Amino acid sequence: MKLNKKKQEVIADFLVKNEGVFSTSELQTLLQVGSKLQFYREVSKLEKEGILTSFIRGIFVSQNPNLEVLSQRLQAKSYLSLGTALSKHMLIGSVPAKTVYAIKIGKKRKYQSTYGEIIHLGISPHLFFGFEVSNGIWMANKEKAFLDTLYYHLKGQRYSFDIFSDIALEKLNLKIIDRYLKKYKNKKFVSFVRSFFHD
Repeated sequence: MKLNKKKQEVIADFLVKNEGVFSTSELQTLLQVGSKLQFYREVSKLEKEGILTSFIRGIFVSQNPNLEVLSQRLQAKSYLSLGTALSKHMLIGSVPAKTVYAIKIGKKRKYQSTYGEIIHLGISPHLFFGFEVSNGIWMANKEKAFLDTLYYHLKGQRYSFDIFSDIALEKLNLKIIDRYLKKYKNKKFVSFVRSFFHD
C-alpha cells in the first residue's frame, strides 16, 4: 500500500526546505502516527517508493542530500574545513563535489554512501576554534581552513589540490594566522606554516 499523496507532498516539501536531510523525530512529527509499529511501516513505504533512505540510525536523507547539511546533522559540533572551506572562500579552485571535509573533537570518522563521502577529522579541544556559523552550518574561516589543511597534511592527509601552489595565500590575513599559531604547541608545524610566507 502506498503512502497517501498528502503525506508525500508534506515530506517532499520538508525535504526541499531541509536540503534532503532530516531526523527520526522530525519524520515522526511529519507522519503523525500513533505507534512505533505504524511509524516504521510508514518509513518502509517511503523507502520502497524511493522518497527517503536511512543514512545512519536517526538520520534520513532524500536521493540527493546536501552533504554539508548532512555533515552538520551527523555531528552537530563540527565545522567544515580543509578543501571544502578553502573552496567556499575561493582560496582554491573546485574540489570534488561529492566529498566534504569537517573537523570535530575526538576520533576520525568517515561516512561513505552512494551520495558521496563525508570525512570528519578529529582534533584536540584546544585547536577547535576559528569557525563561523551561517544558516546553521559551521565553517572554518579562511585562516583556520588554511591552518587545518597544513596541519592534516603533516599528519598524512592528501588532497586533490597542491598545498604549495594552488592556495591563494595573498587572500589570507597574516595577523590572524600569527594569532592562531600561538595556540599550536608543535614548533615543527609553526615553522612549516611560516615557511609559506617567507622566501
